[in-house]
Amino acid sequence: ADGEYICLYKDGEIVRRHSGFIQKYKEASLGAERAKSWKHSGEGAQFRGDVIAPQPDEQSFVGNVNGVHFTGDTSEVVYSFTVGGTSGIYKVNLDDEKAPEVHVINSVDYTFTGGCLDAEAGVLATRIDGGRGTSDIALFDIKSGDYKTVTEGDTLDDDPFISPDDGNTIYFTSRGIGRDSGGAFAGYSNSAVCKLDLSALEISEVLSSEKFSYIKPILYGGKLYAIKAPAKEKGANPLIEIALIPFRIVQAIVNFINVFVTAFTGKSLASGGNNPAKGRNYDSRKEYVKGNLINADKEIKKNRKKEKGDYGFIPLSWQLIEADSGKVIKSGVGDYDILSDGTFIVTNGRRIFAVKDGKSKKLCDTEKCLRVTALHRSGKKTDLFEF
Repeated sequence: ADGEYICLYKDGEIVRRHSGFIQKYKEASLGAERAKSWKHSGEGAQFRGDVIAPQPDEQSFVGNVNGVHFTGDTSEVVYSFTVGGTSGIYKVNLDDEKAPEVHVINSVDYTFTGGCLDAEAGVLATRIDGGRGTSDIALFDIKSGDYKTVTEGDTLDDDPFISPDDGNTIYFTSRGIGRDSGGAFAGYSNSAVCKLDLSALEISEVLSSEKFSYIKPILYGGKLYAIKAPAKEKGANPLIEIALIPFRIVQAIVNFINVFVTAFTGKSLASGGNNPAKGRNYDSRKEYVKGNLINADKEIKKNRKKEKGDYGFIPLSWQLIEADSGKVIKSGVGDYDILSDGTFIVTNGRRIFAVKDGKSKKLCDTEKCLRVTALHRSGKKTDLFEF
């Protein structure tokens, strides 16, 4: 994903396609704003002193592709996006520019970001942002558009990955949220990797540290990989640290009531239709990378001195590692994925690399790329939607 574009690397070249929904949204919004221009002209406007009309342009309606996932059907992908106050998930064939986009879900109440698609089952695990700085993990049935929320709590859950061995096993990251006595946000704990077993209704923390945050877990060949990033410096307020203690112990909880109801009614308490309730304004926070604010210009200057050539704006302290051994695969990693042959596809924000057997090869340059994806299939389909 590159801003408002979906990019496909094919035969050594990049095929860029604009999000159809974002493009239509911006065109409609610009048309509506220009249609109001009459209010700022004529004697009535002069009498009101309202003769300076705002000049809308495309920059007034910023959109962003939040995640792209291969369905396994040639160049067909499922992607999530945000624009204005709307977020959604659509399906599109990148090889056919005239092919219409297929609607999965739209919402002005929730934001859908990233995740992992089990192409075999047609199930997408993604992050849903609700409110008060929290986010949950949800599983979508792409065909029906139905979804079920599988984590909840005063936490920031992100980067779900469906195990290639069992679709009922989900790896994800979670940060506890600390609040003051009045309930106001005080800070996040470090990001830890958790494992959710939907069959046993169990959740466990598998990777955590007081000094580092772990981002985007992926299981490949029986080994767990993740991005290790230095934790933010903690403040001196002991009340904040005390508030975060319970969330460091339990990063997220399974929505047991939701699963119980699903088992007997076939519907989730959080099941979604095509248009959930309206009302919340969306803040895209495009300046954040995996929940961390990065000064791109500053990091580029630092990386230029150390990397010499193919540098990006992701700090070199962000390292892609193999969890058990701590082996560093590559530094300066903003996002990555793993192909079926074990090749790591990595982005440093400006360039995309293929890494295998300790050797790194640049595939292409890009203005901004913070998400890469590969095709994933699980050996066993989740039974969450079969009740």
